[in-house]
Amino acid sequence: MNMKKPTYSEEQINILAQNPYTHSITPYKITFTLEFKEFFMSQVHLPGMTTPKILKAAGYDPKMFSRSTMDKLRMRTLAEAASPEGLQPPRGLSQAERTKVYAAKDLERQRTSTSIKELQNKVVHLEQQVEFLKKISNIYLHPPAD
Repeated sequence: MNMKKPTYSEEQINILAQNPYTHSITPYKITFTLEFKEFFMSQVHLPGMTTPKILKAAGYDPKMFSRSTMDKLRMRTLAEAASPEGLQPPRGLSQAERTKVYAAKDLERQRTSTSIKELQNKVVHLEQQVEFLKKISNIYLHPPAD
C-alpha cells in the first residue's frame, strides 16, 4: 500500500493530463512522453533556461511541480540522454491509449451482449413458429369432424 502523500490533486491531474507531453499521471507521479524529453534536452543548454522555464515553454504551470520534482526531472532526463541507450519512450500505455483500449473492450462487450439478446429473441420466435406449425399440421392430419 502506498503511504506516500499524493503529489497532485484531482484538478491538477485533469489539467496535466490534457498536455500532449504528459504520457500518464496519477496522484503520486507524472510520466512525460519521449517528445517532452527531447524538447527538454533541446532547451536545457540554452542560456537562462531553467527547469521551470522549460516546463512553462512546454505548456505546463511550473507551480504545479515541487522543487524536488523539478530537480529529479532535470537529473533523470540528463542522465537518460547521456546513457548509451539515450532517451527512451515511457513504458506502458498512455492515458489516451488506455482509454481507447477500455472503450474498445466495452464496445466488444456491448456487441456480445447484443448478439446474445438477438439469439435469445430468435430462439423464442422459432419456438413460437414450431408451436404454430404443430397446430397447423395437427389440423391437416386430424381435420375436425363436420
